[in-house]
Amino acid sequence: MQEEKSVLKTKRQIEEASRLFGILADSSRLMILRHLMAGESTVGDIVKACALSQANVSKHLSVLHGGRFVARRKAGNFAFYSVSDPIVKTICTLICERMVTDAENLTREFSDSGESE
Repeated sequence: MQEEKSVLKTKRQIEEASRLFGILADSSRLMILRHLMAGESTVGDIVKACALSQANVSKHLSVLHGGRFVARRKAGNFAFYSVSDPIVKTICTLICERMVTDAENLTREFSDSGESE
């Protein structure tokens, strides 16, 4: 059996990881990230796509930018946002795959329990 390499070795590293997971724990920020995974967008585009207020989108983009999950590029009067860290797509894919597997297992369990009656 191969020994697992420990990445988080100090309390400070664990606290930073917790902070980053906390940034991803908000449904509005996940909606924004999901939208940005399709490509670069302005705040206005994100407002329309996610049905959030401009102030709310701006606040969440600021948090995501602070966590280095999104990049900001200014062009004239517009700011364009994009996913800056490819690990975001990996994390979302892993979680979504887990959700699908869990849903399939739950459906199978529900179906199996109905057959025994």
